Amino acid sequence: MNLSTLTTLRSTGISTSATSSQTTAQTTEKVYPTPPSLKKVDTRLQSQLDSTSASLSALGKFKASIAETQRTAQGLTGLSSTSTSEEVAKAIASFSASFNAMLAVTKTAASQSNGVANLSRSMTRAMSSDFSKIADLRAIGFTKAADGSLSLDMAKFEAAYKESPAKAQAVLNKLGQLVDKAASKELDADSRTSATLEALTSRSAAIKLQQSALIKLSQQMGSMSQTSTGLSAYYNMANS
Repeated sequence: MNLSTLTTLRSTGISTSATSSQTTAQTTEKVYPTPPSLKKVDTRLQSQLDSTSASLSALGKFKASIAETQRTAQGLTGLSSTSTSEEVAKAIASFSASFNAMLAVTKTAASQSNGVANLSRSMTRAMSSDFSKIADLRAIGFTKAADGSLSLDMAKFEAAYKESPAKAQAVLNKLGQLVDKAASKELDADSRTSATLEALTSRSAAIKLQQSALIKLSQQMGSMSQTSTGLSAYYNMANS
């Protein structure tokens, strides 16, 4: 909760503590409104928290998309001579969908200005560059668009698979291994993604602590103001 929320609770009469009443909350706001200087700090802290939270959300989604892409890549490595054509087609469809979904998440993450964009772009480049190492991908129907997304010509794949199932599966196995390796690197506890997540989480916690301290300071200043007002009234009565 920040000062703006606290002020709203006061002005609407909602209790800000277990023992506060509606009248007390409203009176408190009238007696000691939040100083403009504290409101300015509160606004700055809330802006920082909103930005950090957005970055955490974007990076969290990006990391989840990497994990899903890795899972479907492992599905390609698991193909063998006993796999049916239906199982192979399903594995390819799952991988292509997850990889392309990861690219979409990358575009969202790229709108962040705190390093999330660099992480997402470098991860996508790492995966995409590996495709160039597999010359036979095009031969079995894979193409990569300018934005990095994958598509598969099923007719071309089925023809290649029919001609040599073992060769087609070998290409898919290698593709899966390369992507699995790239994903593992980014999901590792010592990776840049994990380090950035940890840094953002710590930053969010620090900002929330500052907000709590600011609220406490505002309450203390209000209490002092109320006490001063009471003493002033008593003094005036005593001398009237």
